[in-house]
Amino acid sequence: MWNYIAKRLLLISVVIFGVTLVTFSAMYLAPGDPAEVIAFARYGQDLSFEQIEAVREAEGLDSPAHVQYLNWLGHVLHLDFGKSVINSDDILEEILRCLPATAELALASLLLSLAIAIPAGIVSALRQNTLLDSACVFTSLLGVSIPNFWLGLLLIWLFALKLHMLPSFGYGTLDNLVLPTLTLGTSMAGVTTRLTRSSMLEVLKQEYIVAARAKGLDERTILIRHALKNALLPVLTFSGMQLGYLLGGAVIVETIFSWPGLGMLLVDSIFARDFALVQGCVLFIAVLFSLSNLAVDILYAVLDPRIRYGKHD
Repeated sequence: MWNYIAKRLLLISVVIFGVTLVTFSAMYLAPGDPAEVIAFARYGQDLSFEQIEAVREAEGLDSPAHVQYLNWLGHVLHLDFGKSVINSDDILEEILRCLPATAELALASLLLSLAIAIPAGIVSALRQNTLLDSACVFTSLLGVSIPNFWLGLLLIWLFALKLHMLPSFGYGTLDNLVLPTLTLGTSMAGVTTRLTRSSMLEVLKQEYIVAARAKGLDERTILIRHALKNALLPVLTFSGMQLGYLLGGAVIVETIFSWPGLGMLLVDSIFARDFALVQGCVLFIAVLFSLSNLAVDILYAVLDPRIRYGKHD
């Protein structure tokens, strides 16, 4: 297991290195002069050539691209993400300030999706080819098919503008959390329901389930003790991956609901052309996603004794 974890951490470091390289290249090749953008943010519209060149020299933008990249990477290795080129705020502090809001939304959405999907998937599998099964399949397909941005706008129109029950945007109260959670959670529930259903159907056909029935065990015991644990392992893996995606910032939903999380910070930094902040956000999101996937794989092995990560895994 420890060998497997060490290998995964090594692979994660390679992935993170690739992310830094791609992100830096994308920012470097983006149209426009970064020195001019920074100078505009600091001095306003009436820019002189000397001001732009002074910013270029102060920020090291006159150095070759590989020198700029290595300098930035060296600082990142010491957990120094630099400062925002627009307002000079510390980038790591900005990211950590937004992380609790994203984590709150991610956990609420994940819990909502599991609360809907697991019972619906189990019932659908146990009542296969019935009207109830068809209703669950249709509803889950509907949840998968509806884009997040459209569902979010629909919920705002219904609950905020028409019924005046919930706020359309904002952060800090339970009411603010409801609509973004519904938007993210219901769309995730559609996929998880289909996964739970197919996993349960597969497990219920296994020989050990047939043997348990032959021994005379009642259906509830077979379902809870033998089927459910194995059927939920793929769901656990998928949910862990989804949590990594959500912790990275559900960009569209956070933007629609003005939710002050990582996704909104990333969007704002892109529009402001704050290159350093964009690089920091993308790198932080990539690290979160990679580590959450590793945590899920380890948990998977702990829950299922049949799985042992050896030297060939």
